[in-house]
Order: sequence, then structure tokens, then C-alpha cells
Amino acid sequence: MKRHGHALLFVLPFRRQITHQPSLARRRNHVVMAGERIEGNDGGDERTDSGGGGMKILGICGGIGSGKSTACRLMVDSLGCAARIDADMLAHAVYEPGSKASEEIVSEFGGDVVLHSSDDSVHIDRKKLGAIVFSDPASMSKLERIVWPHVRGKIEERIGEIEREYRRPDADATNNIIVVEAALLLETDWHDLFDGLWVIRSSASAATRRITETRGLTEGEALIRIRAQDRRRGIGRSGRDDDDDDGGNNDELRDEIKNGVVTAVIRNDGSMGDLEESLRKALFDPSSFKRGA
Repeated sequence: MKRHGHALLFVLPFRRQITHQPSLARRRNHVVMAGERIEGNDGGDERTDSGGGGMKILGICGGIGSGKSTACRLMVDSLGCAARIDADMLAHAVYEPGSKASEEIVSEFGGDVVLHSSDDSVHIDRKKLGAIVFSDPASMSKLERIVWPHVRGKIEERIGEIEREYRRPDADATNNIIVVEAALLLETDWHDLFDGLWVIRSSASAATRRITETRGLTEGEALIRIRAQDRRRGIGRSGRDDDDDDGGNNDELRDEIKNGVVTAVIRNDGSMGDLEESLRKALFDPSSFKRGA
């Protein structure tokens, strides 16, 4: 476990040796090339590029106010990752009028969730649908079973587009990592899609501060939203304020770590600079990616 200011990088031990790391990364004006020894790397390992040319897919998740979106932006803007895919944004397209998912939603939830329209396409009334699913966990599970496969399909399509862009000679990414952001990755069956899956964790107080500053909510309103995720797999807080938690107090999260699904847990309780430093170190830590990634 390594502390950098107020940020904590909780590096997870992997039982098997990982044979390949990201080939190169940029930090400001310094470029770390493949095969160069990384300054400050405790293990002293050298990073080498396998030369395979394939993209690596890194999933990043976390609860509301954890700073996962900031982390994903830093990965691309400051650390040279090829692209960021926001699964929540792609999910909006799943509800487009006439989509297959919209038809499946109406079939499951009935005509009450349909907006009246002048054409023959199905328009989902997301406000009415939300009122149903947010008050009934069973209905939410039904909706997620419908929507998630379509979102995964769109993620895979976008990955294909990015891979084609990355091969262009004028591509400016300095490593071959695509970052996929989604709050509930641990509840999906997408684990086979990723070469690594990181969880961004924050104390309840830090998360509350971010939510009140960025969303204009009161502290009480922010805490309600945070606690609403307590039952969410791997990102809940088990009903406690985890200001002193090392990132692994959640039983389900510990199980995911043990099973090798989660490959890194990064605490984000300090400055953006602290977070960037933790992310940079995780990029070059063998246990932050699955075996052979």
C-alpha cells in the first residue's frame, strides 16, 4: 500500500506474474518509452512492449462523488491513454425512439412508460420509467437486464472505431489503453471485456464535498445519493462512513479483489495532483492489469 499526499494507491497482489504492461505513457513533457526503467518503481521492473499492437481495455468504476470521471479524464488528457468511453452516455442512445431496447422496455413495463408521438416509433418516457425502477429494486434489475447488453454492444462498436483511429499515423495517443467508465461495472457481465478493472474510492466526506460543489445539492441531499448506492456491488460503504477505510472495507469488493476481477483500488481523497500521481503509478504496476494483458 502506497500513500502519495492524501491519495492512496491500494495495489492488489496478483497470484501470477503479469507479463506485459502498457507500452508507454506521457507525463507532461516527459515520455516514458517501452523498456525504460520507471523512476520510483519499487520493484525495479523494466517495461517492455510486446509489439502486438492490440488495444488494452481498462474499466474504471466507482460510486457517486468518487471522482471516477475526473480519473478517466486525467487518464486521457494527462497520462496519454488513447480514448475514454463513457458508458452512461452511450446508454442514452439505447433509449432512442425505435430502438430494440425501447421495444423490449415497453414489452416489460407496459404502455405507461411510452410518450405519445406523431410517428410509429416507440418513445420512452424516462421520467415515468425512472419513477418505477427507482422505487422498486426488482424493476431496476429487470431494466438493467434489458439495457446492459445493448450498452455493451455500443461499447464494443466504439472500441472498434477507436482501434481503427489508433492505427492512423497521425494518432497522438502515447499508449494503447482505452478507458471505459461506468459506475456499475461490477454488476455487469462485462468482465471478460477488460484487461484491468479499477475501482475509484473516496471517503463519504470527500464524496459529499464533491457532490455539493459540483451539483448544487445540500450535504443532506448528497448523503442520500451516496447511501442509495450502499447495496451496489463493490462500490457501497456497508452502512458506515469510511473516512479511514483503505479502500477494501466492502465485503463484495474484497471478494472481487480475491477473485482477480478488480485489479486495482485507488483512493481519491486529496487533490487532483494526488489522484494523477496514483493513476500514473497504477498504469505501470504489474498487478493493475490481468495476467497477459
